[in-house]
Amino acid sequence: MKIEERQRLVQLLRETIYRLTGNYYPDERMKILEYKLERLLKSLNVDNLPPERTIDFFLSDPERKKMLIDLMTVPETRFFREREQLETLFDRVLKDKKVVDFASIGCSTGQEPYTIAMMAEKRGIAGRIVGMDINPEVLKKARRGVYRATEIRDIPTEYREFVLEKGETLEVVNKIKKRVEFREVNLIDPKSFEPIKNSFDVVFCRNVLIYFDYQSKEIALSNIKSALRREGILVLSSTEILGKEFYHLFKPFKEDRFTFYRRTD
Repeated sequence: MKIEERQRLVQLLRETIYRLTGNYYPDERMKILEYKLERLLKSLNVDNLPPERTIDFFLSDPERKKMLIDLMTVPETRFFREREQLETLFDRVLKDKKVVDFASIGCSTGQEPYTIAMMAEKRGIAGRIVGMDINPEVLKKARRGVYRATEIRDIPTEYREFVLEKGETLEVVNKIKKRVEFREVNLIDPKSFEPIKNSFDVVFCRNVLIYFDYQSKEIALSNIKSALRREGILVLSSTEILGKEFYHLFKPFKEDRFTFYRRTD
């Protein structure tokens, strides 16, 4: 494929991924996208098709369409990520709550929802915990609840009763697995949120919206709001800030040194 065609293909791919998922690749990340695309095309032996036909090749088949979604997914997660923020939420914001329904959007391979389940179990908090992601492949791994043994270092000692070390693997115990369910959800598709409207007290969406532009972020936040009950709480990463242009959907409040966001009604 000529250089001009390759550039055209990468541009078309950027537009297609944005339309499908709301994720926008800025110019500085285009080389990453090009590299990922090149590897995928070679693996499928379709690296000589014209740009438009290449995109049609993926969009014409549900399985190949999922490959494009897999291409843009960045499964960066770990157990007890930003632990201090989590403890502030559980021990200050949710203090004395006996039943709380949680969602973890962009849950990837499941470490975050399982972490939430462990923390809730430790505190005697009942309720649903639902992990959600657009990528069906990472959800398969999440449902298994099996990870590399080295990930034990991310789990505080007092929570290690909830995992089993088996040689080179680490498995979440059944008591915790049973507390968590997983479902495929597209953050910018309102239809994905129809079955879960007004279902949750707390929604985690950490390090996901940073890949969205204003328009897709507005849609995503509207969908998240629809999934929350009145007074429901949105948890972003401690390094993320929701601008005032979104205060019609969520209003910030401080607890300790962390900012959380409450659904506006």
